[in-house]
Amino acid sequence: MASRSHNPTTVLLPHQAMRNIYVRELGRAYASLGVEPIYGSANLFESGLVPDLVHLNWPEEVYRSPQEGSVGVRVERFLSRLDRLIGMGTRLIWTVHNLAPHEVASAGVEQRAYQGVVDRAHVVHHHGEDSEHLLRSRYRIPAGQAHIIVPHGHYFGYPNTMTRSQARALLGLDESNFVYLHFGQIRGYKGLDVVEKAFGRLGVRHKHLLVAGALGVSQSRMDRLWFFTRRKLGRDATYVLKVIRNDDVQRYLQACDAVVLGHTTGLNSGVAVLGMTFGKPVVGPRLGCIEWTLEQGTNVLYDPGDVRSLKHAMEEVTRLDPATAGAHNREVAAGWTWEAIAQRAIEACRQATRVRAIGTVHSRIHR
Repeated sequence: MASRSHNPTTVLLPHQAMRNIYVRELGRAYASLGVEPIYGSANLFESGLVPDLVHLNWPEEVYRSPQEGSVGVRVERFLSRLDRLIGMGTRLIWTVHNLAPHEVASAGVEQRAYQGVVDRAHVVHHHGEDSEHLLRSRYRIPAGQAHIIVPHGHYFGYPNTMTRSQARALLGLDESNFVYLHFGQIRGYKGLDVVEKAFGRLGVRHKHLLVAGALGVSQSRMDRLWFFTRRKLGRDATYVLKVIRNDDVQRYLQACDAVVLGHTTGLNSGVAVLGMTFGKPVVGPRLGCIEWTLEQGTNVLYDPGDVRSLKHAMEEVTRLDPATAGAHNREVAAGWTWEAIAQRAIEACRQATRVRAIGTVHSRIHR
């Protein structure tokens, strides 16, 4: 393996910064530490580019990007490129957002891709301890690999100048309603159907369900027709079925009284952190790192997939003091910085270089 400086000057984030605020904020954090961020999956395959670090987030975004060949061929090309870069001294960091892709094209191929990333990563970044435990239960973990645990970064980077009244006026929502927000791309595992069932059973006066986000690619044609029908017929619900622009995120977060996550499976949730950043109490499932994230603030947990448990949680959140809960959640979120992720990743890469050089065993870095 080629020898390179322990002080990186470039990091490749093989994702689109303008489409994902997580990538943009992480890149800005690296830049603040003197490490130049380079974006885009195409740059991973650019033969003339050999970055000091590659910080991978969603492997499938890279190997499924427009290329020739089957998914299996693309995976092999992706792993071969990682091997080449590592052979030239690049350090690979992987942030574990999921244990497998949300939409699986081929279970065997996707498993091979994720195991391939695990095998090659110098540093694996988790948003909570449960992530590491779950990863180890599903994949073979190489000896000598560094695992760091740093919480998901906050979302204070979103514009936030709109008042509650202004947001509700724009969305046509009554000031007296208690508004529950289900936010983000609508995918099966996010359990919107569970949220709708629980909402229908609530003993809450003047309730309103606000659903904002585009339908996922896995939604069938009938699912799409049904969603659009509900949008027209619902009296105590509002459906905004489209991609929400960054500048408009505040409209939905400011309009709501609580954010509701319906996840029936999953590991992390950026929406949980988003709700806390905007000072909203979040109702969420006891799942993976979602549970730990919400436990740090003033939020309400329920048993995943259990309509009755979710109903009680959605009723309980109405009894929280909004000012107290909001202030606590904002304070907690403010401590989850993107610079902490970038700094710990850089430090772990330096340590991983030394550990592998002397042949010692697993290096673990805690919060």
